[in-house]
Formats: sequence, structure tokens, C-alpha cells
Amino acid sequence: MSNFSFKAGIPIFCVGFTRDDHLILGGGGGSGRSGVANKIAIYKVDATAKTLTVVSERVLSREEDAPMSLSVHPKEATMAFGINSATNKIEAGENENCRVFEYSDEKIEPVHNKGTLASRLPYDYQKVTRFNKDGTVLATGGTDGVIALLNYPALTPVMPVTQFKGHEILDLDFSADGAHLAAVSEMNLWIISAETGRVLEVITNPVLNKKKPFVFKTCRFGRGAFSNVLYTSVNGDKHQKPFVCMWDASNWTRIRTLTVGSRPISACTVSADGKLIAFASSDMGIRICSSKTLQVLMTVSKTHELPVTSLAFNSDGSQLASGSIDTTCRIISVPKTFPKNNNFVMLVLALLFLFLAALIQVYQNSQL
Repeated sequence: MSNFSFKAGIPIFCVGFTRDDHLILGGGGGSGRSGVANKIAIYKVDATAKTLTVVSERVLSREEDAPMSLSVHPKEATMAFGINSATNKIEAGENENCRVFEYSDEKIEPVHNKGTLASRLPYDYQKVTRFNKDGTVLATGGTDGVIALLNYPALTPVMPVTQFKGHEILDLDFSADGAHLAAVSEMNLWIISAETGRVLEVITNPVLNKKKPFVFKTCRFGRGAFSNVLYTSVNGDKHQKPFVCMWDASNWTRIRTLTVGSRPISACTVSADGKLIAFASSDMGIRICSSKTLQVLMTVSKTHELPVTSLAFNSDGSQLASGSIDTTCRIISVPKTFPKNNNFVMLVLALLFLFLAALIQVYQNSQL
């Protein structure tokens, strides 16, 4: 099975796929004089030859920040990024942190800029960028607690900016019908009306033992047959395994909770058909799970030298890309089918072995 690494030469903060399954990488050295460029690059993926070939790229200003988050438009050849302006513009309240680019095989061109952050501090940035399913609304989430909903392509506000002061927005996602937006900080999960911006539900630390310092990390709505499910990942400390919660999106009750790996989760993504959900952990492992059961179907260990910052499936779920600040991208070929869970078979064999051992012991005792 094809599974290969590519050295991009820049710390990678966001990955994605175009509609024709070219790979998008965004990252860089940030603002200042690090000597590492800030860049957006698009590559053709050849899984058989295990190569990435540059299709087009755009080098960004060294005075501005690196691309920190990405969402690809579902219908147009455009993509939106979180990219902070230069420090002097941020401090003057002129940060155009939300950037939209058109792309082709020849070039990547900027078409829209918009400021959505409230903070004037250079270290606050647009951590999450997300188009809704039909590409008519763009959501951004900032480390300053701001969530903005913008009409696309005009980038005019759908609603007044919502700021959850004291919280860093770690992740957000639209429901399949676009009616709801889920967002998480470490302590809270919010369900927000995408039409009015009103907070409909607030869920705080879904943990039975609240003395343990569990925190939210990611949130994703399911797709296809699982579009009525919301998945959230929750991390603990070094002694506590992370787990994933499945929520019924019709009443926001918890359906299932299951541990996934043993180290904190750093990134998450769902396949376009909704059948697979992938998680990256701080042990640099990546696990592909069933969206229906959360059973781990495939594990790829030690994918990077440093933690994974972003994950993305291609259009048919046959490839999973990961990016890391270690400057590498990994392409994982995902099989069409996975081996069936053989835990039941192993249990039956173990019981049979114990039964035979007991019979042998009884026979030996009868011979004494």
C-alpha cells in the first residue's frame, strides 16, 4: 500500500485537496526574519510513483504571517485561508486575516480580503476556516474567541461577529444542511444558528468524572448517512486516553463515547461520503476509523517527526494527506475495504483453548 512522505521545505499548518484531487499545502516561517518563506502550493499527486509535482504556487510576504488554516470551496476553484497581515497593520486594527484565492494550473491569485478578528495582538490569528456544504457561507474562528459568518463571495457579514471572550476557537464545522455551526474551545462546545448567530446549546466538558482535566480539541459533523451525527474529540493529560464523542444532532444527546489511541488528538477530518473519520495524535500516529462505530480500521505509526497540524481526505476518500510543522507532508492510500473485526473469533478461540486445557487437566488427574 502506498504511503509516502514529501518534504515541502516549510512548516505546514494546513492541507487540503482541490476538486480534481490536487494537494494544497499552506505554511511557512511566519512574519519576521526567519528566512523561511510563507507559501501556498498546489501539487499533483502520483501515489504509484510516490511523488508530488508542483502545479502552481504563490510565495507570500515575509512581513505577514504564514497560512494557518484552509478551506477549499466545494464548487469553485477558490480557497480561503487564515493569514494575518503585517504586525503594524494588526496593531492599527487593519488586519485582513481572511484571504480568498483563485487557483488554476498556472497561478494562485488573491481575490478577496476581509478582517474578522477583534484582537490587535499579533499572536492572535484565524485558527479555523470553513465553507458550508454549498459554498455560500464562510465561517472563521479565531484564537481571540471570535466567530464570524460571511456571505460568499461578497464576504459581507451574515450576522454580527460573535466573540466568546476568554476562549480560543479550536475548531468549527457546518451541519450538512447548513443550519447549524458547531464550535469548540477547550472547555465548551457551542451549537450556533447559522442564520441568526444565536447560541442554541452550550455543552461543557462531557466527562463523567469532572475532576479530570479533559478538554475539547476538534468537532466535525458527519456526512452522507451520518449527517445527523456530530463528532467531538476530547483530550486529557498524559495519564488519560483521549476519546471521541458521537452526538445526536437532532437533540444534542451523546450517542457513544470511545477511546481512540493513547496520546492527545491533534487533528481530525471526515471523508466526503461520511464513512471514514481520521484522527492524528501527538505520538505522530494517524488512525482511520469507521464513522458508524468509531472502530479503528487502520493505523499508520510515526508519520512525522513532530505533531500533525492538519488532515484532509481527497474527493473519493482514497487518499489521506497530513501536514506537520516538521516541514513534511505524508500521503496515505486508503483501501476500499478493511479487514473485518476478528475480536469475536479470537475470543472463541481463546475459550476453546481454555476448554481443551481444562479437559487435559481432568484427564491427567484421572490417571493419577
